[in-house]
Amino acid sequence: MSRRYFYPKHKHKPEGHKKASILVVCLWAIMILSILGMGLSGLVFQEIKFARTYQRLCFSLPMARGALKEVFYLRQTDISPAFDTFDELTKENETALCGGNSYRYYFADKSGPADKSPVVTSQIIDESALINLNTASKDVLMRLPGMDEELAEKTVNSGLRPFSSINEVFLVEGMGRDNFMLFKDLITVYGAGKININTAGKAVLLALGLDDELVGVILRFRQEHKIPNPDPASTEDLGYGFSSASKILDDLRAFTFLSLKQEQALLGLLPVLDVKSEYLRFNIIPYSGGRQGVRYSIVIHPASKTILSWNEQ
Repeated sequence: MSRRYFYPKHKHKPEGHKKASILVVCLWAIMILSILGMGLSGLVFQEIKFARTYQRLCFSLPMARGALKEVFYLRQTDISPAFDTFDELTKENETALCGGNSYRYYFADKSGPADKSPVVTSQIIDESALINLNTASKDVLMRLPGMDEELAEKTVNSGLRPFSSINEVFLVEGMGRDNFMLFKDLITVYGAGKININTAGKAVLLALGLDDELVGVILRFRQEHKIPNPDPASTEDLGYGFSSASKILDDLRAFTFLSLKQEQALLGLLPVLDVKSEYLRFNIIPYSGGRQGVRYSIVIHPASKTILSWNEQ
């Protein structure tokens, strides 16, 4: 007699299994919504960031243009047009405008390499205090930190010279990033190669071929020699330093003893030394309602009211 087995037509799932399935679906839904939310929040954040940047640019750019007009006028009416001192260029100026707007500007960073800093610095000083890559000799370039005779010769003989940017020196054969970082704040591509002895840093003066003792004398003179005002009726302070390029040697002779070798070194450099900065790096920081705007670093030639470089930071 055969056995018969009966199977149920429908196999019912336990109640707990149904709840687990619902929980899994809910978790997937939550995960998908979370991903969508994160994507949406990222998009909104970018929109807000763009709006804020655009707003900063909207109030910063007109003030930067206004500051340029102001500084061109001030350079034309300078009370000491024949020379620029370190204190004069590092002085931070502020102009207040209506509606809670204002801007600060300066030409050189006082914490830069002028008198008290080490040889290498990350600060920017005025362009006329730097070694010009397009006019400097091999002997001058090879004295820069990070340079040697071979690199200096390749730079001088490079087909890229005259360089339009200091970054182009990267394309010189054998030039590495480590080398470049050591001297990048000591070079420029603007101007005719004249160097303001009132603002040039220690590393620049050494690169010109002056010995360490003479460089120390120059830096002390810039700190201690007060420039007399030629107008007896004026009480205007003209600052400290050299007031005439033709009198640099005489001023230092009167200040301290110089060896014959030091005098000869100075005489050989007089054609490239100056006491005025013809090319300047103009730094502007706009403010609106207490909020800082876009900072601009602009290379200018005030005598011709020319803008040579415009960078936003």
